[in-house]
Amino acid sequence: MSNFVNCPHCQQQLHETALACPKCGAPNKTATAGVYTFYDQVPWYRKRWLVILSAVIFMPITLLIAFTGEIYFEKDGKLQTVPKQSKYVLLGIFLILVAIRTMN
Repeated sequence: MSNFVNCPHCQQQLHETALACPKCGAPNKTATAGVYTFYDQVPWYRKRWLVILSAVIFMPITLLIAFTGEIYFEKDGKLQTVPKQSKYVLLGIFLILVAIRTMN
């Protein structure tokens, strides 16, 4: 069942996971979207294994996943995210592969 809260600015009803009010744009202080405490809570499309698999199969999917949110993995029983620099390394590899492909 969906839970709704009132916007503190304009009193418009919005979903509790909404990051901002759709009417006035005020940030939702109660939003919990994208905040995970355990690896089991992370959606499958945000897990590191999918990024690695998509890099092997179709690199543009990897870039889409990497630049639209965080990539999560579990290390020593703790939830961690891939560093932002890794996303730019992926982009560099993709651009190099495209350049090599266009030369042939």
